[in-house]
Formats: sequence, structure tokens, C-alpha cells
Amino acid sequence: MTRICTYKLYALACCFLFSAKVFAGGEGTNNAADTVSPKTIVKLGPAKMYERKSLINKMSDSQLVNLIDYLFELDSIPYDLVSEITKVVKNRQPVVENTKYYSDSFPSANYYTVWDTKHIFPIDDLLPKHDTSFILDLSQGITGKYFHPFSGLVTSEFGWRDSANHNGIDIDLNRGDPVVAAFDGKVRIAKREGGFGNVVIIRHYNGLETVYAHLWKIKVKPGDIVKAGQLIGLGGSTGHSTGSHLHFEIRLKGLPINPRFLISFKSEELLGSTVELKKTKWGLSAFPITATMYTVQKGDKLSLIAKQYNTTTKKLKELNASQSKYLYLRVGQQIRVL
Repeated sequence: MTRICTYKLYALACCFLFSAKVFAGGEGTNNAADTVSPKTIVKLGPAKMYERKSLINKMSDSQLVNLIDYLFELDSIPYDLVSEITKVVKNRQPVVENTKYYSDSFPSANYYTVWDTKHIFPIDDLLPKHDTSFILDLSQGITGKYFHPFSGLVTSEFGWRDSANHNGIDIDLNRGDPVVAAFDGKVRIAKREGGFGNVVIIRHYNGLETVYAHLWKIKVKPGDIVKAGQLIGLGGSTGHSTGSHLHFEIRLKGLPINPRFLISFKSEELLGSTVELKKTKWGLSAFPITATMYTVQKGDKLSLIAKQYNTTTKKLKELNASQSKYLYLRVGQQIRVL
């Protein structure tokens, strides 16, 4: 049974249970309702309830969905039939690891307050100032197996570009090349939007959102449940674009994350299943939970810290998501050194 089918069944059955008194005229058997008979299951009256139970239990998920959709069109519905369908659907709910990520009305409702299909990055859902650190779960049980959106040459990196911050990575492709979802999730945005051109934004079950911009064609719509690796659009050069490419972003509550902190673009795999996110001036830095951190002391200089850990200042800036020429240090600040 697919997750989407299960939740449609459960939602419809709950609606039945809530409204059964209105449809059936009370909790007891309603004779008029029992005579409704355009479908085999409804033709069976109370005297043959045992046959009706048997039929419902034998129905496939798709048959149950069709039955419930049909019953919604009737003027009256047998209350005992509503109750039986509700019981069957409830018993069929799958046991899913980390169920809380799937049980909400939209993905990551514990992170977000709204499901906005109009605004690219809703102001109401920006990261609060006091939230500075997060543990991010990228395990397959939460996000599904990672799929690279498109296997192509990276033509532009995350960071400072043309007097503005480039909040994603550009991947070269040809018009019409297939672009796929990186993780399991639900489509929040699928439309043409300013400089992004044709853009798709997917919210995932761990709080992340991924952005796929400059598409030629969009192949999904808001509200669609998508699996990692599923086609969501065709590459193009719409919006503010000088040539066909995919602009790919990763964000958490509106703040951008350098995709290279999470993904190896060489092997096209995740760098790890659990990372720690820390807020910076330019967005969010991501570190493996095993990363070595250093607390800045009075008088420290970046060059001295680099020498102490046998690395370079350039590498330290990359590790700490610095998008300016310098990585500015302040006493008490933690920076990643390995």
C-alpha cells in the first residue's frame, strides 16, 4: 500500500465518521439509506451485513478509494457502512518509521507554520534569530534515497557573485533534459516566478526545501507527493538566465545552504546521514557531526589557526561558508577546522 493511498483512505474515512449522523440521520440503521443501491456494496442491506463486511475487507486500496469517492456523491449513506469502512481503513494504516514526519497535513509542520503555494520564501516562515543550530537527519528513512537532480558539469558555485549572493549551484544541461527530485517530499511551488523562471520548490520531511529553477517545462503541480528520483521538470533557460542550466538550491526555513556541504558532486552522493547546521551571516553552514570545531580566542588570526591544523585559510573559509574575501573572527565563535 502506498503512503498517499493510505492517507487518502484515512482522511476520507475520518470525514465519514464525522459526518455520518448528517448523512444517515442518526447512529442507528436508516432504512432509506440502506436502500441506496447503485453499487454492489451498497445494495446489501442490514440483513446481509456479514456479506458487506466480507466484501469491504477483500477490497484493494484503489477499490476502497473509489467506493468512498462514490459514497460522497450520495444524498444518504448507511451509518453501519461508514463505521465498517472506517474500521477497515484504520486497520490498514502502515507502521512507518518516524511516522511524525508523514502524519502532518504538510511535510515538516513542526518546522513551518504555513503551506504557502504563492510566495517563494514566505516571510512568516523565515528562521527566527534565536534559532542558531540544528541537527539535520538525511537518512533514507526520512528523505528517501538521494538522487542527483541532474548529472552535469557545475558551472557556477554557491557564494558571492556579481555583487550579490548566489544561493545555489548551477548545473549545465540542455533544453529538455530531465530534472528529478533530490529527496522524497511534497511540491509547494510549481510556477513561473521572476528571475527563477519556471521553478519547482519541494518541501521534504526533515525540514529542507529544494529549489529547481530556469526549467523549460514543469511536470508537477503544488500538492503533488513526489519520490526521490521522480521527474519534476525539463531543463531550460527561463527567467534571468544566459543559457540552459539548472539552478539548484537547498534551504531550511528560507535560509540557503551550500549544497556542497551536504552533497559530493563528484560521486553524486550525500556526504553523510546526519549533519549539524549553524547559522552564519550568509546562511547556514553544515558540518558532519564528527567535524572538529575550534573556539576563537582573543588575538587569534585565521592564518595561525590554519597553520595549527595543517590546512589553509582558503579551506577554512570553504568549511565555514564564508562568501566574502575574509572569514571574520570574533572571540567565542566556533569555526570548523577539519
